[in-house]
Amino acid sequence: MIKLIVPNKEYLRSYKEAYDEYVENGVSAYSFTDASSCDIFTKFDRYRNERDLPANRVGEDKYWLVDDERVYFIGEIAIRHRLNDALARRGGHIGYGVRYSEWNRGYGTKMLALALEKAKEMRISPVLITCNDDNFASARVMEKNGFVLRDKVVVSEDGRDFLTRRYWKTIL
Repeated sequence: MIKLIVPNKEYLRSYKEAYDEYVENGVSAYSFTDASSCDIFTKFDRYRNERDLPANRVGEDKYWLVDDERVYFIGEIAIRHRLNDALARRGGHIGYGVRYSEWNRGYGTKMLALALEKAKEMRISPVLITCNDDNFASARVMEKNGFVLRDKVVVSEDGRDFLTRRYWKTIL
């Protein structure tokens, strides 16, 4: 059964494989955490409980989309508790990534729909989500979930400029 769960060690091996797929395929739109370089569960807990975060970060809850019959990690979605100035321009309340080998199978759409239920429980509304202007797959995922493109903004990051689509949806 495909479901959204709080990250746990049962799926860690599969998560690491998904991280490796991203590295091997040069995926950079969303980054899974390198579980070989840190204890990701401690890191995720710090963010969930907003403890010891860097000054420019906000709390977030991470969820994994998994196939529990295969003990298989499919994707990750983060729901940020609030926006700071940077996230209001690029990033938004929700960020997600689907395992590279599972792209174009509807998992992003399903994962975002499930995460919106979590965001509603957290009383986050309206919800902002963004993507690079040329990320048509993510734009479709957002639109299938009822998000409306409000505008496009230029965001400078690491010496590069990105044209960013900003989508909004009211869920409460």
